[in-house]
Amino acid sequence: MLGLTFYHQTIRKYVVGFGTLFNDINIERKNSSGTVIERIKIPLAYGPKHKFLTRLSEEGTIPRKVAIQLPRMGFEMSSINYDPTRKLNTVGVNVKANTAGTLTTGSTGYMMKQYNPVPYAFDFTLWVMVKNAEDGTQILEQILPFFTPEFTMTINTVSSMGIKTDIPVVLTGTSVEDSYEGDYATRRSIVWTLSFILKGYIYPDIKHGSKIIKKTIIDFRLPGGTDDLIDDTFHLLLEDSTDRTRTYFLLDSSDGTHDVGQKVVFEGAPETALGTDAGVKSRVTIDVPNTIVATDDFGFNEDSDITQEFFEQPRIPDLASGGDLDD
Repeated sequence: MLGLTFYHQTIRKYVVGFGTLFNDINIERKNSSGTVIERIKIPLAYGPKHKFLTRLSEEGTIPRKVAIQLPRMGFEMSSINYDPTRKLNTVGVNVKANTAGTLTTGSTGYMMKQYNPVPYAFDFTLWVMVKNAEDGTQILEQILPFFTPEFTMTINTVSSMGIKTDIPVVLTGTSVEDSYEGDYATRRSIVWTLSFILKGYIYPDIKHGSKIIKKTIIDFRLPGGTDDLIDDTFHLLLEDSTDRTRTYFLLDSSDGTHDVGQKVVFEGAPETALGTDAGVKSRVTIDVPNTIVATDDFGFNEDSDITQEFFEQPRIPDLASGGDLDD
């Protein structure tokens, strides 16, 4: 029904980012004099805890050349839940220049746009399996101080849009389980389980944005005899010419009884107020070269790209043709 095929690898990046937090933990074992006699890097794997516990319980019954080694760590993502507390404006848009031309049109003359992402909470579980208590406490002391109760990491969530997001990882609970039971031949394992919530986002597809604006036209109007038809919403009141100032305007907007000063009218004023008496008196046109692309800084050359025009007779723009009615 949705009919869209896209993949930003966002969830995969969250899983990799979470595992990277714990992939460089080491423990040291010392002799009675305090000298380090052994340094072990803790292996980290993605997978459920019961898989490794089952393998431990089956050792001795299934012949293997190498037994599972402890200590070791593992993690898994257990659930994904919508987080309404972090909801963003649904119609908010992120934009970026199409520098690679990888969208359907393949044109660098278009902008790329992407609507705001949807917040989701990802539940992760990290377990630490050791065969003696000292190894477990060493590992925990290298993890717990960084979570207060959250640790923030930066992930390049949507590289094509240049979006990098700070993702909080919140520690929600810690528990321990000692599975030593049975006779003396049974292998002991102590398992620490740490629960986390990763506050991430899921991003929608990337769409085409608008084409680059290469030409702008700014019209200036000074109302004449019909200025009384112009509502205050549509004009700016400017200083009038007096003996104490050199300010000069083409028209005097006095109504014959009161000197109301000069008015510059917005293009959004009613058509009855934008007739001949309030036509365009001057015009500024900025026309940048056609070679401009979305990666440019949108600057312009004052000498070659800007045209200023002044009209003795007011001009009436024709929106349908893009010119003036008297052209």
